[in-house]
Amino acid sequence: MEIEIVQKNFQFLEPFEPLEEVKNIIVHHTSRVNMTAEQCHEFHQKERGWSGIGYNFFIEKDGTIVEGRGHHVGAHAYGFNRTSIGICMTGDFDIENPTYKQWTSFLKLSDYIMKQYQLSPHQVLGHRELEGVQKSCPGKLVNLNEVRHQIAEYLH
Repeated sequence: MEIEIVQKNFQFLEPFEPLEEVKNIIVHHTSRVNMTAEQCHEFHQKERGWSGIGYNFFIEKDGTIVEGRGHHVGAHAYGFNRTSIGICMTGDFDIENPTYKQWTSFLKLSDYIMKQYQLSPHQVLGHRELEGVQKSCPGKLVNLNEVRHQIAEYLH
């Protein structure tokens, strides 16, 4: 399957580290209605003090998939960054749903990553499903069992 991943000219403050064995895809939302990949990169650098955008991949509302850290250690899920791929979709899914184009891109990207790392749908987790996470990420309107079900259907 053909997948287009856009490369931005993000400048990171530290060199990338290779991922270890990838065991999960972790799903996120920006919790802001409109935030571009560039704005997220700037926010993570200037506000959070990180090297740059923490997500491995970022999906814009129009469905554009942007490479963040790609297949390198991210900064998106404490304790899971070395063994997971973090996918963030822009939006606040406590109050809005992902756009159709975003969701289609999410399914395509998940399929691509899952085939690359031999993952199954039960290895796709929402950020809030991780131990110790208190936030609703990827949003109250996102039913994670339905996400896994849709991924399983998409894979077949």
